[in-house]
Amino acid sequence: MSIRRRRFIQGSAAVGGSLVLGVNLTGCGPTPLPHAASADLQPNAFLQLSPDGQITLQLHKSEMGQGTYTGMATMAAEELNMPPSMLHIEQAQFHPDFIDPDFYVMLTGGSSSIRTSFEPLRKAAASLAYLLRSAAAEQAGVDIATVMLRDGNVYIGDLEVKPASLIDRARQQELPEEVPLKAARDYRFIGKHNARLDARAKVTGQADFGLDAQYPGALSAVLVRCPHFGGSLKSFDASAALASPGVEQVLEVDGAVAVLAGNYWQARQAANKISVEWNKGPLAGVSSRALRAQRHELAKTEEGKQVEEVGEASAAVGERFEAFYDVPLLAHATMEPMNALAVASDDGIEIWSGMQGVQLALDAVERATGIERSRIRLHNHFLGGGFGRRIQNDYVVEAARIAQLSGKPVRLVWSREDDTRHDFYRPDATALMAATIDGDSISSMQIKAVAPSIFGQFLPLMTRSLLPRWLPSGIHDGIGDMAAGSDPSASEGLIHTPYNFAYKRSNYVMQDVSAPLGYWRSVGHSQNAFFMEGFIDELAHQTNKNPLDFRLANMDPESRHFAVLSKAAELADWGNPPAGQYQGLAVHESFGSVVAEVVNVSADGGRIRVHKVTCVVDCGQVINPDIVVGQMQSGINFGLTAALKGEITLEDGAVQQSNFHDYQLLRINESPEIDVHILPSTNPPSGVGEPGTPPVAPALANAIFAATGQRLRELPLRLS
Repeated sequence: MSIRRRRFIQGSAAVGGSLVLGVNLTGCGPTPLPHAASADLQPNAFLQLSPDGQITLQLHKSEMGQGTYTGMATMAAEELNMPPSMLHIEQAQFHPDFIDPDFYVMLTGGSSSIRTSFEPLRKAAASLAYLLRSAAAEQAGVDIATVMLRDGNVYIGDLEVKPASLIDRARQQELPEEVPLKAARDYRFIGKHNARLDARAKVTGQADFGLDAQYPGALSAVLVRCPHFGGSLKSFDASAALASPGVEQVLEVDGAVAVLAGNYWQARQAANKISVEWNKGPLAGVSSRALRAQRHELAKTEEGKQVEEVGEASAAVGERFEAFYDVPLLAHATMEPMNALAVASDDGIEIWSGMQGVQLALDAVERATGIERSRIRLHNHFLGGGFGRRIQNDYVVEAARIAQLSGKPVRLVWSREDDTRHDFYRPDATALMAATIDGDSISSMQIKAVAPSIFGQFLPLMTRSLLPRWLPSGIHDGIGDMAAGSDPSASEGLIHTPYNFAYKRSNYVMQDVSAPLGYWRSVGHSQNAFFMEGFIDELAHQTNKNPLDFRLANMDPESRHFAVLSKAAELADWGNPPAGQYQGLAVHESFGSVVAEVVNVSADGGRIRVHKVTCVVDCGQVINPDIVVGQMQSGINFGLTAALKGEITLEDGAVQQSNFHDYQLLRINESPEIDVHILPSTNPPSGVGEPGTPPVAPALANAIFAATGQRLRELPLRLS
């Protein structure tokens, strides 16, 4: 989903004696700021200057390790001409000015944080800087051109003025139609600042995650949920649990059973003693094997929706070559389990947690509890991993409902088993990849992707926040059903590819039956890069071409893909791996960034060892080089986990895996050497949180083929 970036419209209104400027989203005027303070200078929702001289940045994007905390501060600090470390940073409450233009709601995802904030946040900071400079110029009777900000102070020539002393006069200043921004040649911090502002607090344990939130007298809560997707509670016996040490209450909460105790361990142990009977629900009897077989049949028998056609079908001449590719369901496996602390009172409800979608959480809690949104207060914290999982707010709603029904302040904590068995999963998917080979060239590529729809499940959550509240719930579900067959995530990465074949066509066939689905790091690109770049390697082999030469020969030499892939091959010394190692490569564009990766592997007795990954990324203007490198490394290890280990399987409509012993992650001793190179660019910033993940699975599979001759078309990769 994407809409045009909203223009930063200057307007003003008196809020608590402050000047307020913002983004007009509705035509009804600016919304009062949720963090307004009468003594502060608040030129917009993002920034405020207090009488003690502190400049506060409202962090409107969640920090889950991807670097928004530092990146946002760097962009604002650049226009204020002060080190990012001088800013005080607070996690923002919901405000319309914080709505992401890609998603219509205040949300962190899609690797959009830096990209969509680059201009608006700099304009917000430049507006504050202009008001202070204008006030200082008026006070001194000089031209504003002679006034500058530097390192937290205002300077008129050699005269130093404290910004706080200018607050009252600054409120009276008018902004020009367009506030000038710094030229790239004058950047002090963008592209150069390499320290993470949140690193020390996280290393020393001082950082506050959702799990760290405290409230006097709060009880620990765990939920016993139906193991079968869509199932329901038939009956339960909690007598043994109620007799357990520390247990204060057991109650039914929306089809699950909640246990409240003095601490988590007491609640968890008691929950294990509850005898429960479940109705299995609509997925009874459904297995992963059956779903995979159904997808293969759909690929053979259904045309689905055509999502791209380039060229004329008559150009598809030669011998047809085709192959099935498959990927399984995947869990997010965040290191911090789902959790939320909720306190209900006559005044409303207050919740502390880590969320990717604060606005969606507000709406979900309001609908679940019946408490008006104005009486709900959410406190967002650092997230111990998100990867898309914390866009969903089931855990926040659960905590709110337990607090509401029990009348107690409660901290709900999921176990690792809860996380694994009640996730919103990356879809299992199949692609029927086909091409026509005319001599030693490819005349066409024809793709049919078959997968359940994330969009169909997620869109109703969005529309409930966006559309009038009086609309019946069925309307939202109907919108989701209508949109499901056109799910853009099912085909992203399979269309608009860099390969110049005479004819290209991509179709999407939706599979109706599915487990709960959610956005997983890099979304559809995570599987579609594997399908596309694995098959491209096969076509190189079918035409007796070197995989690198084949790709470059079928690309525009002026394209970003060509440049990135060429550089990666050069840095990896393509074709000359160390003795006993073999190489594979892949290139893929996602979230506006192009990434190429070369993987060096060895294979010994069925054991795959990844020695090195060389990564080159073009992500536009870099805000913080070290964070870009860190996110490429993180995305590569995340992708290697999925490629080598990740698999969620269903039996009888229930997840079979439960913890890290049977849903394994890549361990430190298995992580390869990773060499990251950033291509310089003057283009606006594009995503970095996710684009490192998609190319690594196909590059690895292609390297395994080079090493063993086995073409592996299913994840996780297993040698026969």
